[in-house]
Amino acid sequence: MDERQTVTGQEWRVLAFVLALALALRLFKADASLWYDEIFTVVNYVRLPTTQLIGVFDSLNNHMLYSLLAQLSVGIMGESPLALRLPAILFGVGSIFVQWRIARRMMGVPGALIVALLLALSYHHVWFSQNARGYTGLLFFCSAATLAFVKGLEQPGWRIWTSYGLLVAAAMYMHMSAGFFFVAHGVVYLWLAGRALMKRDASARPAVLSWGPIFGIGLSIVVTLALYAPVIQQALATINEVSEASAAPGGAALAEWRNPMRAVQEIGRSISSAGALVPIIILGAVLVLVAGVIDLYRRSPVLVAIYVVHVPLAMLLLHFVGVRIWPRYFFVDLGFIFMAIVEGVYVWSRILAPIVRWEGKPVFDAPWIARVGVMLMLLVSVGLLVPNYLHPKQDFTGARDFLRDYAKPGDSIAAIGLAGYAYKHYYAPEFTVVETGAELKKLRERTKGHTWVVIAFPNQTLNARPDVKAELSAHYTDMDTFKGTLGDGEVWTLIDKGAAKP
Repeated sequence: MDERQTVTGQEWRVLAFVLALALALRLFKADASLWYDEIFTVVNYVRLPTTQLIGVFDSLNNHMLYSLLAQLSVGIMGESPLALRLPAILFGVGSIFVQWRIARRMMGVPGALIVALLLALSYHHVWFSQNARGYTGLLFFCSAATLAFVKGLEQPGWRIWTSYGLLVAAAMYMHMSAGFFFVAHGVVYLWLAGRALMKRDASARPAVLSWGPIFGIGLSIVVTLALYAPVIQQALATINEVSEASAAPGGAALAEWRNPMRAVQEIGRSISSAGALVPIIILGAVLVLVAGVIDLYRRSPVLVAIYVVHVPLAMLLLHFVGVRIWPRYFFVDLGFIFMAIVEGVYVWSRILAPIVRWEGKPVFDAPWIARVGVMLMLLVSVGLLVPNYLHPKQDFTGARDFLRDYAKPGDSIAAIGLAGYAYKHYYAPEFTVVETGAELKKLRERTKGHTWVVIAFPNQTLNARPDVKAELSAHYTDMDTFKGTLGDGEVWTLIDKGAAKP
Protein backbone atom coordinates (compact mmCIF):
# COMPACT_ATOMS: atom_id res chain seq x y z
CA MET A 1 0.00 0.00 0.00
CA ASP A 2 1.19 3.53 -0.72
CA GLU A 3 2.00 4.73 2.77
CA ARG A 4 2.08 8.32 1.51
CA GLN A 5 -1.70 8.35 1.18
CA THR A 6 -3.82 7.43 4.19
CA VAL A 7 -6.82 5.17 3.64
CA THR A 8 -9.93 7.07 4.68
CA GLY A 9 -12.87 5.58 6.50
CA GLN A 10 -15.03 5.96 3.41
CA GLU A 11 -12.51 4.07 1.30
CA TRP A 12 -12.41 1.24 3.84
CA ARG A 13 -16.21 1.06 3.79
CA VAL A 14 -16.36 0.92 0.00
CA LEU A 15 -13.64 -1.73 -0.07
CA ALA A 16 -15.46 -3.75 2.61
CA PHE A 17 -18.63 -3.64 0.50
CA VAL A 18 -16.71 -4.83 -2.58
CA LEU A 19 -15.10 -7.70 -0.66
CA ALA A 20 -18.43 -8.69 0.91
CA LEU A 21 -20.02 -8.70 -2.55
CA ALA A 22 -17.14 -10.82 -3.85
CA LEU A 23 -17.57 -13.32 -1.02
CA ALA A 24 -21.34 -13.55 -1.58
CA LEU A 25 -20.92 -14.13 -5.32
CA ARG A 26 -18.40 -16.89 -4.66
CA LEU A 27 -20.45 -18.63 -1.98
CA PHE A 28 -23.58 -18.57 -4.17
CA LYS A 29 -24.05 -22.05 -5.68
CA ALA A 30 -20.60 -23.12 -4.49
CA ASP A 31 -22.21 -26.43 -3.47
CA ALA A 32 -22.89 -27.42 -7.10
CA SER A 33 -21.65 -30.71 -8.56
CA LEU A 34 -17.89 -31.25 -8.56
CA TRP A 35 -16.14 -31.63 -11.90
CA TYR A 36 -13.58 -34.27 -12.84
CA ASP A 37 -10.39 -32.59 -11.57
CA GLU A 38 -12.03 -31.77 -8.24
CA ILE A 39 -13.21 -35.36 -7.86
CA PHE A 40 -9.73 -36.65 -8.72
CA THR A 41 -8.23 -34.32 -6.11
CA VAL A 42 -10.52 -35.35 -3.27
CA VAL A 43 -10.33 -39.08 -4.04
CA ASN A 44 -6.57 -39.29 -4.52
CA TYR A 45 -5.21 -36.59 -2.21
CA VAL A 46 -7.61 -34.89 0.19
CA ARG A 47 -8.71 -38.21 1.68
CA LEU A 48 -5.13 -39.34 2.33
CA PRO A 49 -3.56 -39.07 5.79
CA THR A 50 -1.58 -35.82 5.94
CA THR A 51 1.74 -37.60 6.41
CA GLN A 52 1.07 -39.58 3.24
CA LEU A 53 -0.33 -36.61 1.30
CA ILE A 54 2.88 -34.56 1.56
CA GLY A 55 4.79 -37.47 0.01
CA VAL A 56 2.66 -37.95 -3.11
CA PHE A 57 3.03 -36.12 -6.41
CA ASP A 58 1.97 -38.62 -9.06
CA SER A 59 -0.17 -36.14 -11.01
CA LEU A 60 -0.18 -32.43 -11.84
CA ASN A 61 -3.70 -32.47 -10.37
CA ASN A 62 -2.17 -32.46 -6.91
CA HIS A 63 -1.81 -28.80 -5.99
CA MET A 64 0.10 -29.59 -2.83
CA LEU A 65 -0.74 -26.65 -0.57
CA TYR A 66 -4.34 -26.55 -1.76
CA SER A 67 -4.82 -30.26 -1.08
CA LEU A 68 -3.60 -29.71 2.49
CA LEU A 69 -5.90 -26.71 3.01
CA ALA A 70 -8.88 -28.57 1.50
CA GLN A 71 -8.11 -31.44 3.84
CA LEU A 72 -8.24 -29.02 6.78
CA SER A 73 -11.51 -27.52 5.54
CA VAL A 74 -13.08 -30.97 5.10
CA GLY A 75 -11.87 -31.98 8.55
CA ILE A 76 -13.72 -29.03 10.06
CA MET A 77 -16.88 -28.95 7.91
CA GLY A 78 -17.18 -32.50 6.60
CA GLU A 79 -16.73 -33.54 2.98
CA SER A 80 -18.90 -31.46 0.66
CA PRO A 81 -18.41 -29.35 -2.49
CA LEU A 82 -18.49 -26.17 -0.40
CA ALA A 83 -15.88 -27.42 2.06
CA LEU A 84 -13.58 -28.53 -0.76
CA ARG A 85 -13.92 -25.16 -2.50
CA LEU A 86 -13.75 -22.94 0.58
CA PRO A 87 -9.96 -22.35 0.43
CA ALA A 88 -10.30 -21.27 -3.23
CA ILE A 89 -13.14 -18.92 -2.28
CA LEU A 90 -11.15 -17.30 0.53
CA PHE A 91 -8.03 -16.97 -1.60
CA GLY A 92 -10.17 -15.44 -4.33
CA VAL A 93 -11.47 -12.73 -2.02
CA GLY A 94 -8.00 -12.24 -0.55
CA SER A 95 -6.48 -11.81 -4.02
CA ILE A 96 -8.90 -8.93 -4.68
CA PHE A 97 -7.64 -7.22 -1.53
CA VAL A 98 -4.01 -7.66 -2.60
CA GLN A 99 -4.77 -6.39 -6.09
CA TRP A 100 -6.44 -3.34 -4.58
CA ARG A 101 -3.21 -2.64 -2.70
CA ILE A 102 -1.18 -2.92 -5.91
CA ALA A 103 -3.61 -0.79 -7.93
CA ARG A 104 -3.76 1.87 -5.22
CA ARG A 105 -0.02 2.45 -5.52
CA MET A 106 -0.27 3.03 -9.27
CA MET A 107 -3.76 4.36 -10.00
CA GLY A 108 -4.99 6.16 -6.94
CA VAL A 109 -8.10 5.49 -4.86
CA PRO A 110 -10.91 5.54 -7.47
CA GLY A 111 -9.04 3.38 -9.97
CA ALA A 112 -8.06 0.83 -7.34
CA LEU A 113 -11.64 0.46 -6.10
CA ILE A 114 -12.92 0.07 -9.67
CA VAL A 115 -10.34 -2.67 -10.30
CA ALA A 116 -11.44 -4.44 -7.11
CA LEU A 117 -15.11 -4.21 -8.13
CA LEU A 118 -14.41 -5.57 -11.62
CA LEU A 119 -12.51 -8.50 -10.12
CA ALA A 120 -15.40 -9.14 -7.73
CA LEU A 121 -17.76 -9.35 -10.73
CA SER A 122 -15.35 -11.13 -13.06
CA TYR A 123 -16.70 -14.36 -14.53
CA HIS A 124 -13.23 -15.93 -14.66
CA HIS A 125 -12.38 -14.89 -11.12
CA VAL A 126 -15.66 -16.25 -9.74
CA TRP A 127 -15.28 -19.48 -11.75
CA PHE A 128 -11.81 -20.19 -10.38
CA SER A 129 -12.84 -19.09 -6.88
CA GLN A 130 -15.48 -21.83 -6.98
CA ASN A 131 -12.98 -24.39 -8.22
CA ALA A 132 -11.39 -26.69 -5.64
CA ARG A 133 -7.97 -26.14 -7.15
CA GLY A 134 -5.02 -23.91 -6.32
CA TYR A 135 -5.39 -21.17 -8.92
CA THR A 136 -6.84 -18.42 -6.72
CA GLY A 137 -4.18 -19.26 -4.14
CA LEU A 138 -1.63 -18.93 -6.90
CA LEU A 139 -3.05 -15.51 -7.80
CA PHE A 140 -3.01 -14.43 -4.15
CA PHE A 141 0.59 -15.44 -3.43
CA CYS A 142 1.99 -14.29 -6.79
CA SER A 143 0.32 -10.89 -6.42
CA ALA A 144 1.51 -10.52 -2.83
CA ALA A 145 5.04 -11.56 -3.79
CA THR A 146 5.04 -9.05 -6.64
CA LEU A 147 3.98 -6.30 -4.26
CA ALA A 148 6.78 -7.31 -1.88
CA PHE A 149 9.26 -7.38 -4.77
CA VAL A 150 8.39 -3.83 -5.85
CA LYS A 151 8.41 -2.50 -2.28
CA GLY A 152 11.69 -4.27 -1.54
CA LEU A 153 13.34 -2.48 -4.43
CA GLU A 154 11.96 0.84 -3.16
CA GLN A 155 12.78 0.40 0.52
CA PRO A 156 15.23 -2.49 1.01
CA GLY A 157 15.02 -4.39 4.27
CA TRP A 158 15.42 -7.95 5.55
CA ARG A 159 11.79 -8.08 6.66
CA ILE A 160 10.32 -7.32 3.24
CA TRP A 161 12.70 -9.68 1.45
CA THR A 162 12.00 -12.45 3.96
CA SER A 163 8.31 -11.98 3.25
CA TYR A 164 9.08 -12.14 -0.45
CA GLY A 165 10.94 -15.42 -0.13
CA LEU A 166 8.16 -17.06 1.90
CA LEU A 167 5.43 -15.81 -0.46
CA VAL A 168 7.28 -17.19 -3.48
CA ALA A 169 7.70 -20.56 -1.74
CA ALA A 170 4.00 -20.63 -0.83
CA ALA A 171 3.07 -19.89 -4.45
CA MET A 172 5.38 -22.66 -5.68
CA TYR A 173 3.91 -25.13 -3.20
CA MET A 174 0.44 -24.13 -4.33
CA HIS A 175 1.18 -24.79 -8.00
CA MET A 176 4.42 -25.36 -9.89
CA SER A 177 3.40 -23.00 -12.70
CA ALA A 178 4.27 -20.19 -10.28
CA GLY A 179 7.84 -20.88 -11.37
CA PHE A 180 7.13 -19.31 -14.76
CA PHE A 181 5.88 -16.15 -13.07
CA PHE A 182 8.90 -15.86 -10.82
CA VAL A 183 11.27 -16.45 -13.72
CA ALA A 184 9.76 -13.20 -15.01
CA HIS A 185 10.72 -11.62 -11.66
CA GLY A 186 14.24 -12.88 -12.23
CA VAL A 187 14.43 -11.53 -15.78
CA VAL A 188 13.28 -8.10 -14.63
CA TYR A 189 15.72 -8.14 -11.71
CA LEU A 190 18.63 -9.01 -14.01
CA TRP A 191 17.61 -6.14 -16.28
CA LEU A 192 17.56 -3.75 -13.32
CA ALA A 193 20.87 -5.05 -11.98
CA GLY A 194 22.46 -4.69 -15.41
CA ARG A 195 21.31 -1.10 -15.69
CA ALA A 196 22.58 -0.36 -12.19
CA LEU A 197 25.98 -1.94 -12.86
CA MET A 198 26.34 0.07 -16.04
CA LYS A 199 25.32 3.14 -14.01
CA ARG A 200 22.41 3.88 -16.32
CA ASP A 201 20.13 4.03 -13.29
CA ALA A 202 22.26 5.29 -10.42
CA SER A 203 19.26 6.01 -8.19
CA ALA A 204 18.26 2.32 -8.13
CA ARG A 205 21.81 1.03 -7.60
CA PRO A 206 21.80 0.73 -3.77
CA ALA A 207 18.46 -1.11 -3.63
CA VAL A 208 18.96 -3.37 -6.63
CA LEU A 209 22.54 -4.36 -5.82
CA SER A 210 21.97 -4.83 -2.09
CA TRP A 211 21.91 -8.26 -0.45
CA GLY A 212 18.13 -8.03 0.03
CA PRO A 213 16.99 -9.34 -3.38
CA ILE A 214 19.62 -12.07 -3.38
CA PHE A 215 18.55 -13.11 0.11
CA GLY A 216 14.85 -13.13 -0.84
CA ILE A 217 15.43 -15.17 -3.99
CA GLY A 218 17.77 -17.55 -2.17
CA LEU A 219 15.29 -18.03 0.67
CA SER A 220 12.47 -18.80 -1.78
CA ILE A 221 14.60 -21.48 -3.46
CA VAL A 222 15.66 -23.09 -0.17
CA VAL A 223 12.12 -23.18 1.27
CA THR A 224 10.61 -24.44 -2.01
CA LEU A 225 13.15 -27.25 -2.25
CA ALA A 226 12.50 -28.18 1.40
CA LEU A 227 8.75 -28.34 0.78
CA TYR A 228 9.13 -30.46 -2.35
CA ALA A 229 11.96 -32.62 -0.98
CA PRO A 230 9.68 -35.62 -0.23
CA VAL A 231 8.29 -35.63 -3.80
CA ILE A 232 10.97 -34.07 -5.99
CA GLN A 233 11.69 -37.27 -7.95
CA GLN A 234 7.99 -37.98 -8.39
CA ALA A 235 7.40 -34.41 -9.55
CA LEU A 236 10.11 -34.58 -12.21
CA ALA A 237 8.84 -37.98 -13.38
CA THR A 238 5.26 -36.70 -13.57
CA ILE A 239 6.23 -33.67 -15.65
CA ASN A 240 8.22 -35.94 -17.97
CA GLU A 241 5.24 -38.29 -18.34
CA VAL A 242 2.93 -35.39 -19.27
CA SER A 243 5.45 -34.14 -21.82
CA GLU A 244 5.86 -37.60 -23.37
CA ALA A 245 2.09 -38.13 -23.50
CA SER A 246 1.64 -34.86 -25.39
CA ALA A 247 4.36 -35.71 -27.91
CA ALA A 248 3.35 -39.36 -28.43
CA PRO A 249 1.66 -40.39 -31.73
CA GLY A 250 -1.55 -41.15 -29.85
CA GLY A 251 -1.41 -37.87 -27.96
CA ALA A 252 -2.54 -35.60 -30.76
CA ALA A 253 -5.39 -34.26 -28.68
CA LEU A 254 -2.91 -33.29 -25.98
CA ALA A 255 -0.30 -32.02 -28.44
CA GLU A 256 -2.80 -29.51 -29.76
CA TRP A 257 -2.72 -27.84 -26.36
CA ARG A 258 1.01 -27.15 -26.79
CA ASN A 259 0.12 -24.61 -29.47
CA PRO A 260 0.09 -21.11 -27.88
CA MET A 261 -2.83 -20.07 -30.11
CA ARG A 262 -5.00 -22.72 -28.48
CA ALA A 263 -4.87 -20.76 -25.24
CA VAL A 264 -6.02 -17.65 -27.09
CA GLN A 265 -8.89 -19.60 -28.69
CA GLU A 266 -10.04 -20.92 -25.31
CA ILE A 267 -10.09 -17.41 -23.85
CA GLY A 268 -12.33 -16.37 -26.75
CA ARG A 269 -14.62 -19.33 -26.13
CA SER A 270 -14.94 -18.42 -22.46
CA ILE A 271 -16.72 -15.18 -23.41
CA SER A 272 -18.78 -16.75 -26.21
CA SER A 273 -21.96 -16.10 -24.23
CA ALA A 274 -21.74 -12.52 -25.48
CA GLY A 275 -22.67 -13.79 -28.95
CA ALA A 276 -22.21 -11.34 -31.80
CA LEU A 277 -20.58 -8.84 -29.43
CA VAL A 278 -17.51 -11.07 -28.92
CA PRO A 279 -15.40 -9.54 -31.77
CA ILE A 280 -16.31 -6.02 -30.64
CA ILE A 281 -15.49 -6.87 -27.02
CA ILE A 282 -12.12 -8.39 -27.98
CA LEU A 283 -11.13 -5.51 -30.29
CA GLY A 284 -12.17 -2.87 -27.78
CA ALA A 285 -10.44 -4.71 -24.94
CA VAL A 286 -7.18 -4.94 -26.91
CA LEU A 287 -7.17 -1.22 -27.79
CA VAL A 288 -7.96 -0.23 -24.22
CA LEU A 289 -5.51 -2.77 -22.78
CA VAL A 290 -2.57 -1.57 -24.86
CA ALA A 291 -3.23 2.06 -23.95
CA GLY A 292 -3.45 1.13 -20.28
CA VAL A 293 -0.24 -0.90 -20.31
CA ILE A 294 1.67 1.96 -21.90
CA ASP A 295 0.35 4.48 -19.38
CA LEU A 296 0.98 2.22 -16.40
CA TYR A 297 4.51 1.54 -17.61
CA ARG A 298 5.29 5.22 -17.35
CA ARG A 299 4.29 5.08 -13.67
CA SER A 300 5.79 1.74 -12.61
CA PRO A 301 8.00 0.16 -15.28
CA VAL A 302 9.16 -2.62 -12.94
CA LEU A 303 5.72 -3.93 -12.08
CA VAL A 304 4.42 -3.66 -15.64
CA ALA A 305 7.54 -5.34 -17.02
CA ILE A 306 6.96 -8.38 -14.77
CA TYR A 307 3.50 -9.02 -16.19
CA VAL A 308 4.38 -8.17 -19.79
CA VAL A 309 7.38 -10.50 -19.70
CA HIS A 310 5.50 -13.30 -17.95
CA VAL A 311 2.99 -14.14 -20.70
CA PRO A 312 5.34 -14.82 -23.64
CA LEU A 313 7.99 -16.27 -21.34
CA ALA A 314 5.54 -18.74 -19.79
CA MET A 315 4.26 -19.79 -23.22
CA LEU A 316 7.82 -20.33 -24.42
CA LEU A 317 8.83 -22.36 -21.37
CA LEU A 318 5.64 -24.45 -21.38
CA HIS A 319 6.13 -25.22 -25.06
CA PHE A 320 9.79 -26.05 -24.45
CA VAL A 321 9.07 -28.57 -21.67
CA GLY A 322 6.14 -30.00 -23.63
CA VAL A 323 3.44 -29.24 -21.06
CA ARG A 324 0.00 -28.22 -22.29
CA ILE A 325 -0.56 -24.47 -22.44
CA TRP A 326 -3.76 -24.10 -20.45
CA PRO A 327 -5.24 -20.58 -20.22
CA ARG A 328 -5.49 -21.15 -16.46
CA TYR A 329 -1.70 -20.81 -16.23
CA PHE A 330 -2.19 -17.10 -16.98
CA PHE A 331 -4.86 -16.56 -14.37
CA VAL A 332 -2.15 -14.87 -12.26
CA ASP A 333 -2.18 -12.00 -14.77
CA LEU A 334 -5.90 -11.29 -14.34
CA GLY A 335 -5.52 -8.49 -11.79
CA PHE A 336 -2.96 -6.67 -13.90
CA ILE A 337 -5.18 -7.04 -16.98
CA PHE A 338 -8.03 -5.32 -15.14
CA MET A 339 -5.67 -2.59 -13.98
CA ALA A 340 -4.53 -1.98 -17.56
CA ILE A 341 -8.10 -1.97 -18.89
CA VAL A 342 -9.30 0.54 -16.29
CA GLU A 343 -6.29 2.74 -16.91
CA GLY A 344 -6.87 2.38 -20.65
CA VAL A 345 -10.41 3.70 -20.25
CA TYR A 346 -9.03 6.83 -18.60
CA VAL A 347 -6.46 7.21 -21.38
CA TRP A 348 -9.03 6.89 -24.15
CA SER A 349 -11.39 9.27 -22.37
CA ARG A 350 -8.67 11.91 -22.51
CA ILE A 351 -8.07 11.16 -26.20
CA LEU A 352 -11.74 11.21 -27.22
CA ALA A 353 -12.88 14.23 -25.19
CA PRO A 354 -11.32 16.88 -27.47
CA ILE A 355 -12.20 14.94 -30.64
CA VAL A 356 -15.95 14.57 -30.06
CA ARG A 357 -17.12 18.12 -30.74
CA TRP A 358 -20.34 19.92 -31.73
CA GLU A 359 -20.21 23.39 -33.16
CA GLY A 360 -16.58 23.69 -32.18
CA LYS A 361 -17.11 22.71 -28.54
CA PRO A 362 -16.42 19.38 -26.83
CA VAL A 363 -19.63 17.40 -26.31
CA PHE A 364 -18.38 15.36 -23.35
CA ASP A 365 -15.55 15.92 -20.94
CA ALA A 366 -13.00 13.20 -20.14
CA PRO A 367 -14.41 12.28 -16.69
CA TRP A 368 -17.87 11.72 -18.17
CA ILE A 369 -16.48 9.45 -20.91
CA ALA A 370 -14.46 7.55 -18.31
CA ARG A 371 -17.54 7.01 -16.15
CA VAL A 372 -19.47 5.69 -19.16
CA GLY A 373 -16.58 3.37 -20.00
CA VAL A 374 -16.48 2.02 -16.46
CA MET A 375 -20.24 1.47 -16.45
CA LEU A 376 -20.00 -0.44 -19.74
CA MET A 377 -17.27 -2.65 -18.27
CA LEU A 378 -19.40 -3.36 -15.23
CA LEU A 379 -22.41 -4.21 -17.40
CA VAL A 380 -20.33 -6.54 -19.57
CA SER A 381 -18.89 -8.18 -16.45
CA VAL A 382 -22.36 -8.82 -15.02
CA GLY A 383 -23.57 -10.12 -18.39
CA LEU A 384 -20.71 -12.59 -18.58
CA LEU A 385 -21.06 -13.58 -14.92
CA VAL A 386 -24.74 -14.57 -14.98
CA PRO A 387 -24.19 -17.72 -17.12
CA ASN A 388 -21.72 -18.96 -14.51
CA TYR A 389 -24.67 -19.74 -12.23
CA LEU A 390 -26.91 -21.40 -14.83
CA HIS A 391 -25.07 -24.71 -14.77
CA PRO A 392 -22.48 -26.52 -12.65
CA LYS A 393 -18.98 -26.84 -14.02
CA GLN A 394 -19.85 -30.43 -14.91
CA ASP A 395 -23.27 -31.84 -14.05
CA PHE A 396 -22.38 -35.35 -12.94
CA THR A 397 -25.15 -35.38 -10.35
CA GLY A 398 -27.84 -34.25 -12.79
CA ALA A 399 -26.94 -37.03 -15.24
CA ARG A 400 -26.72 -39.58 -12.41
CA ASP A 401 -30.14 -38.69 -11.04
CA PHE A 402 -31.65 -38.82 -14.55
CA LEU A 403 -30.27 -42.29 -15.17
CA ARG A 404 -31.32 -43.58 -11.76
CA ASP A 405 -34.84 -42.26 -12.32
CA TYR A 406 -35.38 -43.86 -15.72
CA ALA A 407 -33.28 -47.03 -15.67
CA LYS A 408 -35.44 -50.06 -14.84
CA PRO A 409 -34.50 -53.37 -13.21
CA GLY A 410 -32.55 -55.40 -15.75
CA ASP A 411 -31.08 -52.30 -17.42
CA SER A 412 -27.37 -51.54 -17.45
CA ILE A 413 -25.71 -48.14 -17.01
CA ALA A 414 -22.28 -47.71 -18.56
CA ALA A 415 -19.97 -44.79 -17.77
CA ILE A 416 -17.24 -44.28 -20.34
CA GLY A 417 -13.72 -42.96 -19.86
CA LEU A 418 -13.32 -40.07 -17.44
CA ALA A 419 -17.03 -40.28 -16.58
CA GLY A 420 -16.33 -43.83 -15.44
CA TYR A 421 -13.76 -42.59 -12.96
CA ALA A 422 -16.06 -39.85 -11.60
CA TYR A 423 -18.96 -42.23 -11.05
CA LYS A 424 -17.05 -45.27 -9.86
CA HIS A 425 -15.01 -43.39 -7.26
CA TYR A 426 -17.44 -40.68 -6.17
CA TYR A 427 -20.98 -40.25 -7.47
CA ALA A 428 -22.33 -43.68 -8.50
CA PRO A 429 -20.18 -46.74 -7.72
CA GLU A 430 -22.92 -49.00 -9.14
CA PHE A 431 -22.37 -47.76 -12.71
CA THR A 432 -20.36 -50.07 -14.98
CA VAL A 433 -17.09 -48.54 -16.20
CA VAL A 434 -16.43 -49.08 -19.91
CA GLU A 435 -13.23 -48.15 -21.76
CA THR A 436 -13.57 -49.64 -25.25
CA GLY A 437 -16.18 -50.22 -27.93
CA ALA A 438 -15.80 -53.97 -27.53
CA GLU A 439 -16.58 -53.75 -23.81
CA LEU A 440 -19.64 -51.61 -24.53
CA LYS A 441 -20.84 -54.07 -27.18
CA LYS A 442 -20.43 -57.01 -24.80
CA LEU A 443 -22.37 -55.17 -22.10
CA ARG A 444 -25.19 -54.35 -24.52
CA GLU A 445 -25.46 -57.93 -25.76
CA ARG A 446 -25.64 -59.48 -22.30
CA THR A 447 -28.03 -56.91 -20.80
CA LYS A 448 -31.61 -58.22 -20.61
CA GLY A 449 -33.14 -54.77 -20.53
CA HIS A 450 -31.80 -51.60 -22.07
CA THR A 451 -28.27 -50.26 -21.93
CA TRP A 452 -27.74 -46.65 -20.90
CA VAL A 453 -24.50 -44.75 -21.48
CA VAL A 454 -23.10 -41.62 -19.85
CA ILE A 455 -20.14 -39.67 -21.26
CA ALA A 456 -18.20 -36.71 -19.88
CA PHE A 457 -15.93 -34.53 -22.03
CA PRO A 458 -17.80 -35.87 -25.08
CA ASN A 459 -15.61 -34.33 -27.79
CA GLN A 460 -12.37 -35.46 -26.19
CA THR A 461 -13.77 -38.89 -25.31
CA LEU A 462 -15.16 -39.70 -28.75
CA ASN A 463 -12.15 -38.33 -30.62
CA ALA A 464 -9.82 -40.46 -28.50
CA ARG A 465 -12.03 -43.60 -28.73
CA PRO A 466 -13.18 -44.12 -32.35
CA ASP A 467 -14.30 -47.66 -31.48
CA VAL A 468 -16.64 -46.32 -28.80
CA LYS A 469 -17.86 -43.64 -31.20
CA ALA A 470 -18.67 -46.28 -33.83
CA GLU A 471 -20.57 -48.45 -31.32
CA LEU A 472 -22.60 -45.48 -30.09
CA SER A 473 -23.41 -44.30 -33.64
CA ALA A 474 -24.59 -47.74 -34.67
CA HIS A 475 -26.62 -48.80 -31.65
CA TYR A 476 -27.45 -45.80 -29.43
CA THR A 477 -29.54 -42.67 -29.52
CA ASP A 478 -29.11 -39.46 -27.53
CA MET A 479 -31.30 -38.97 -24.49
CA ASP A 480 -30.45 -35.83 -22.54
CA THR A 481 -27.50 -33.44 -22.36
CA PHE A 482 -26.45 -31.88 -19.06
CA LYS A 483 -24.63 -28.63 -19.70
CA GLY A 484 -21.63 -27.33 -17.79
CA THR A 485 -19.61 -24.13 -17.70
CA LEU A 486 -16.36 -26.06 -18.20
CA GLY A 487 -14.98 -26.23 -21.74
CA ASP A 488 -16.27 -29.49 -23.29
CA GLY A 489 -17.98 -29.90 -19.94
CA GLU A 490 -21.27 -31.39 -21.10
CA VAL A 491 -22.36 -34.77 -19.77
CA TRP A 492 -24.22 -36.85 -22.35
CA THR A 493 -26.65 -39.66 -21.70
CA LEU A 494 -27.64 -42.19 -24.37
CA ILE A 495 -29.74 -45.34 -24.61
CA ASP A 496 -29.72 -48.25 -27.03
CA LYS A 497 -31.91 -47.66 -30.08
CA GLY A 498 -34.39 -50.35 -29.17
CA ALA A 499 -35.66 -48.17 -26.33
CA ALA A 500 -38.24 -45.43 -26.42
CA LYS A 501 -37.39 -42.13 -24.83
CA PRO A 502 -39.05 -41.58 -21.42
